[in-house]
Amino acid sequence: MISIAIVDDHAMVRMGLKYVINLHSDEFSFAGEHPCGTGAGAFVANTKPDILLLDICMPDRDGIKVLEDVLLVRPEQKVIMLTTSEADNDVYRALNMGAKGYLLKDRDSDDLFKAARAVANGGTFVPEAVRELYRQRQMTEDLTPKEGEVLEKLAGGLSTDGIADSMSISDNAVKKHLKSIFAKLGVSDRVNAVTEAFRRGFVRR
Repeated sequence: MISIAIVDDHAMVRMGLKYVINLHSDEFSFAGEHPCGTGAGAFVANTKPDILLLDICMPDRDGIKVLEDVLLVRPEQKVIMLTTSEADNDVYRALNMGAKGYLLKDRDSDDLFKAARAVANGGTFVPEAVRELYRQRQMTEDLTPKEGEVLEKLAGGLSTDGIADSMSISDNAVKKHLKSIFAKLGVSDRVNAVTEAFRRGFVRR
């Protein structure tokens, strides 16, 4: 019997997953649910499920950080990210952090149970489309912390002067960071940089 727990902020998603898992009670059991990222580590430590289904886009805490919390308190925990996010940065961060699977919520329940079986048996489950996102992200150099901060402020609508003032750096320094950001994202202007930042998960909406 493979026990499955859920961390997701949407009650309807949790309800639907619980229902589907209980329909397969000959092979799977429902171990419990938690409605947010905060406290998920303690929840997993108490329930000790074979598999944890973990959302990424939660309002109180980024799902990748929740993954880190979970693996800190229970390093052996097997986690499958179950999410709507197709951002290559989310895929990259989750798999590098130690997730054993990455499944989009638009897939059917057969894939969910295939993933659970594979991961419970010591394997991984990463569909080819998701692997391609990971490969694309590998080909892009990482943004530095400063560049990430500049990009967030740019996405927040700040001008060059505004970014410089908020970060206590010069306008020229901001321009150098922007030039590097454009090169790494493969864009040529601010509008496309912000669009790519949202699409690829560097910045949250």
